[in-house]
Amino acid sequence: MTLWLYLHFPAIQLDKLKMAAQVQTPDGAQPGDDLSALSRPCIIVGGHDNRVMQLDQAAAQAGIKIGMGLAGAAARSRELLVHPYDEADEKRTIREIAQWLYLITADIALFAPQGLLLKVSGMLAMYRDLSHYLNTLHAHLDTQSFSYRFACGYSPEAARLLAEHHGALVSQDPKVLESALLGLPLTALSLPAKALERLRRVGFKTVADLFALPLVELGKRFDCELVQYVSRLRGKVPHPVTFYQSEPEFERHLPLLYEIENLDWLNKPLLKLLVQQEQFLRLRNRHATQLTLTLHQRDAEPLVLSIGRGEGTDRADLWLTLCDLKLSTVTLSGPVQAIGLKVAQMCQPDELMTDLFAERRGTMTPAGLVAVLQARLGEQAVQGVKACDDLRPERASAYCTPLSVSGTPLAGTPFSGTPLSDDMMASSAMGYLRPAFLLPTIQPLQHKVTVHLGPERICTGWWDAHGIERDYFVAQDQQGRWLWVFRDRQQRWFCHGVFS
Repeated sequence: MTLWLYLHFPAIQLDKLKMAAQVQTPDGAQPGDDLSALSRPCIIVGGHDNRVMQLDQAAAQAGIKIGMGLAGAAARSRELLVHPYDEADEKRTIREIAQWLYLITADIALFAPQGLLLKVSGMLAMYRDLSHYLNTLHAHLDTQSFSYRFACGYSPEAARLLAEHHGALVSQDPKVLESALLGLPLTALSLPAKALERLRRVGFKTVADLFALPLVELGKRFDCELVQYVSRLRGKVPHPVTFYQSEPEFERHLPLLYEIENLDWLNKPLLKLLVQQEQFLRLRNRHATQLTLTLHQRDAEPLVLSIGRGEGTDRADLWLTLCDLKLSTVTLSGPVQAIGLKVAQMCQPDELMTDLFAERRGTMTPAGLVAVLQARLGEQAVQGVKACDDLRPERASAYCTPLSVSGTPLAGTPFSGTPLSDDMMASSAMGYLRPAFLLPTIQPLQHKVTVHLGPERICTGWWDAHGIERDYFVAQDQQGRWLWVFRDRQQRWFCHGVFS
């Protein structure tokens, strides 16, 4: 017989909000402060009549109960925090928990939005016995701070019912598990209301009463759906289960317990997501090169930010620095209610390795510097420069992705900005001087200059209707600036660049 373990998370959305409150509360805030939501009672309401579905200990101490209406709950506490039930968020969270448990156990089935089913029989050979397996499981789950109930069973449905209504039952003894199952009321079964009413009318009150009637007699008095359900509950027929597969991508969503207008307070919630991302990447031996950060604003469209790092890393602290720089340039349209984080691009760490014997000239690599500049100034403000196969100066270079082209020394005589000596002018036969800066547009030369070097004739481009015929000179004006000037065929003089 196959042994199953069911984990039931009765307040998964509320627990996630409480964890968000712990990382939202600024350092130094006291439990009585308005900024600290940890001490305020909190409830989750849902349905058409806004009934209480989940509540924390502070709400329970205030007299609020499950199933109570919103008006009655609000009357019992003036500081009550109310959040609408979000089933989609619970489904995302249960998948995140499954991803976390996948590190220590293999066969996991999702019973969204609040349950996970674990196949225990195949894991006992690895963990020696059931107690060792459960200790490892509890230690792993407790790091996530979710409240849960658990129970074993020899059928998935039996384990689920015992976890939801018994709370904590772990045993491999079939008699112990069956005895606990027989004591459950019929209302605990996942049966339609009509079927439960028919069973109640014939005198059935507990599961023991239902199991006392043979399946053949049960089929004569009731429909086949009830027989199939009882057969699955008793483990007589297989229960269809689809096992969870580990997700290849990292994507997380974190709702905030209270709205944030100061972007500096997003630092701690964001760090929590980045730490989860770091664990995800390290387990897969991957580095992230591009993140997508989404800020969900009240009464406004979500703000989507793209943050890149050409070198790639899995470290949460480095990504947090880039995120802080990116957020410093952002203006919100409304308070932030939730944040999302997704790894848009990943790579293998060995793809980014440089020469083993390369000298480290500082604590920041070139790619790290580019990432910081792009996060602060924007991606379009930071560009690389590459050489092009064109002799026309204005087309000899073009913008490219930073660090995509390896740097090579420029041909020609180096020029330091000092007055040209006879030796430098004599060495011009070996190459040509080029200015550090070209003007955005060629300007007419309107003041007197002194020519020191030249001419260098450039005559090209006749094939694409942008031909040039110029004689370039190195000249110095009366202010001492070294200029790159040229004369065209009409003997007109222009300034094209400035030496640095």
